[in-house]
Amino acid sequence: MTSRRVGALVAAAFALLALAAVRGGGGGPPLYDGICLPPHYLLLGGNPAPPARTKTYSAADIAATFEVADNDTSPQAQIIVGLGSLTPPPGATTATVTISPVSPPSVKPTGGTIDGNVYSFEVQSGGHQLTLAAGHPATVVLEAPSMGSAQPTLEHFDGTKWTALKTFTAGCGTTYEAASPTLGMFALVSQAGSTGTGSPSAGGGFPIVIVVVVVAVLALTIVAARVSRQRRR
Repeated sequence: MTSRRVGALVAAAFALLALAAVRGGGGGPPLYDGICLPPHYLLLGGNPAPPARTKTYSAADIAATFEVADNDTSPQAQIIVGLGSLTPPPGATTATVTISPVSPPSVKPTGGTIDGNVYSFEVQSGGHQLTLAAGHPATVVLEAPSMGSAQPTLEHFDGTKWTALKTFTAGCGTTYEAASPTLGMFALVSQAGSTGTGSPSAGGGFPIVIVVVVVAVLALTIVAARVSRQRRR
């Protein structure tokens, strides 16, 4: 083995060690294909205040697939409704979708704390609140205030209790979504003991460091052994 090849292997091993140190520190957000920065979150009661959104559809359009967000540039709350999920009452010609930040209810989530704003999602038509058809859940999307080490749960408040929904990470690491069979009030809830919100991959790099370091050490040991054998010949 030439000294040039040995040098290349040694450089590669040290590059792996450097990568492990950067990725394993756990001090920053997870790596993405592009630049991913947490948004500037607007809290209810702050200045500027978070926006609300009201959008009116025709009776035909409200029965089709649509999506509404609280704003078009950096949404903190969105809803996606599928075909046949909503039906206006007889004689109604329009329906109005409203997304608005609201004050948290006095009832607190079990085993966690509300992270960010509570949002109300409503659809009214002909003076009535519309409900989702059975088997046609809507997708609720909420933004978290920041990145952290634990994924929050998107929960629905029915007026008496909070119910956790199966929550998925979406977007750029601070966006979470869940399918809900009902409209109403929703919030992200951080479980007790967590240090913040964000993607589960935001931390936990230490085991990766161990694996990479062990592989690098083994590679260096093999290279050194081969060089030693060649020198003895």
